[in-house]
Amino acid sequence: MTGEVQGRTGIVTGGASGLGAATARLLAGEGAKVLITDVQAALGEAVAASINEAGGTAQFIRHDVAAEADWEHVFAKAMSDWGTVSMLFNNAGVRPETRKLEDWTVEAWEAHMAVNATGVFLGLKHAIRAMKASGGAIVNTSSIYGIVGASMVGAYSAAKGAVRTLTKAAAAECCSLGYDIRINSVHPGFIETPMQKSVVEEMGERVERHITRVTPMRRTGKPRDIAEGVLYLLSDRSAYVTGSELVIDGGMTAI
Repeated sequence: MTGEVQGRTGIVTGGASGLGAATARLLAGEGAKVLITDVQAALGEAVAASINEAGGTAQFIRHDVAAEADWEHVFAKAMSDWGTVSMLFNNAGVRPETRKLEDWTVEAWEAHMAVNATGVFLGLKHAIRAMKASGGAIVNTSSIYGIVGASMVGAYSAAKGAVRTLTKAAAAECCSLGYDIRINSVHPGFIETPMQKSVVEEMGERVERHITRVTPMRRTGKPRDIAEGVLYLLSDRSAYVTGSELVIDGGMTAI
């Protein structure tokens, strides 16, 4: 490890598994103190414990990203324990629901948006408040489906598209206000996570064949592939990067 974020403090939402867990481990390995948040308490506690056992510094707190009171509690804890927050991986989300648009109810649509879009807004709101005096970096998790559309996952595409453009708006706003806060988005393709596994199990082998067919590299990615991109965007190596989208998809959106 090279200490890319040595001495910094960060919050990783959705950190109990998948992309969040991989990123929390990488950030801690590179010298950061990490507050892991998730609704999956047992898994989150286990990730934090594994980081501490490996010599890093991590804590866990239960956190529903759709609840503003939870965001206030998370930032209050981080500020109380560590005095500052300089990084946020605004990552928590729920999996795509495969459903025809004509079959969505307003209630189901709004519940999906509450986590995948409103949750990201709330993270930006409270991170900007916490970072505007001393600076920081934020990475929002969007998706390849925030760039291209796909049938049967309209709500997911809409939410992740909102994340993409909200990222750009927030980045521009921070610059215009003179805040030293960089904000970027990461756009994973098909990655080997529990979320993707649940989709494949639901849809069957045809989804696995589809993934291979539409990905030029002919394989799925690993959570570490995304974590490395997030580390870059949170570190000083991306000091002149804001309002950008980093696509990590094995070439899927290139064709």
